[in-house]
Amino acid sequence: MWEQVLVLDFDGVIVKLNVEWPKVYNKVSELAGYPVTDLITFWKNTFGTELYYKANKIIEEYEMMALSKSSIYADVYEALKIFNGTTYLASMQSQKVLESFLEENGLKSYFKEVLGRERFGVKRRQLEYIIEREKGKRIYFIDDLQRNLDDCSDLDIKCILIKRWEGESLLQKIKEIFEIRKTSAFLGLL
Repeated sequence: MWEQVLVLDFDGVIVKLNVEWPKVYNKVSELAGYPVTDLITFWKNTFGTELYYKANKIIEEYEMMALSKSSIYADVYEALKIFNGTTYLASMQSQKVLESFLEENGLKSYFKEVLGRERFGVKRRQLEYIIEREKGKRIYFIDDLQRNLDDCSDLDIKCILIKRWEGESLLQKIKEIFEIRKTSAFLGLL
C-alpha cells in the first residue's frame, strides 16, 4: 500500500488571511513601475530578481499585519489529527508569516516542512520539490485556487479543490482521501 502525503495551501485552506490586497497591489505597482494586478504572475515573472525580494518584504509586512485579524478555520485541527501520513504546507505567503502563524496556533508539529514563496516563486516548484522528496508516495494537494491546481495537473499528484466560500470543509476533503484510498485498495490499484 502507498504511503500518503498531504500538501496544503495556507490562505483559503487553513486560514482566511485578511490582507489589504488593494493597498498591496498599489505598493507593489509603485515599486515595479508598472501596474501589478496578479501576484501569481508577478512572482513567476520576477522570481530571483531584486524586485522580487523587495516586493516580498513589502507584502510580508501586510501579511504579518493581517495575521492578527485572521482566524483559523474550525476544522483544521481535527483534519490534521486524522490524516495518517506526511503533511507539507506549500504557500505563496512568506516563510515568516507561515512560521509565525503555525507557532502561534500550535500547528507546527503537524508539518514535515513549510514551503513559503521566497525559495520557490511559484506553487508548481513547491510541488515538484515535494514530489522529489517523497518519491513513490501518493501525494494529495488541496488548494482553494483552481488556477494552482490547473498549473500542476500534469504532475503525478491528486489535486483537490476546496471551496471554503461555499462551505466546504477540509475535514471532509481528508475523509474523501480516505475513501479514494479504500476504493483504490479494494480495486487493487495501490
